[in-house]
Amino acid sequence: MKNKIIRLIELIQEDFPEELLAYFKTEEEAPLKTRLALASKAISHHQQRSADLWLAAGKKRTPDEKKASARADLAAFLFAYLTGTPKENAQSAIEALEVLGRQMEAELIYSLCKKR
Repeated sequence: MKNKIIRLIELIQEDFPEELLAYFKTEEEAPLKTRLALASKAISHHQQRSADLWLAAGKKRTPDEKKASARADLAAFLFAYLTGTPKENAQSAIEALEVLGRQMEAELIYSLCKKR
């Protein structure tokens, strides 16, 4: 299970300035409150990046903007997983994987939903 979370975090980490892996990869996990705060920061960062890219492109969707939005959706799934409600965000996480060209990793989302 831990490896699946790590893989999800690796996808979210791209273009995120703070180090997420350190809080999930260690033997002693960071407190839930800390992990939730980091997931929330990742959501906000990727949403803001998506909005900035959208505005910079003249309010048009670009591949980079779509990827930033997809990473925000994956971070929202991580937040939901940590709070015990991943199924609510599963569909958007699967669609986000498709945007990122990682549709083969949809099993990751299904698997994490089964464990909760």
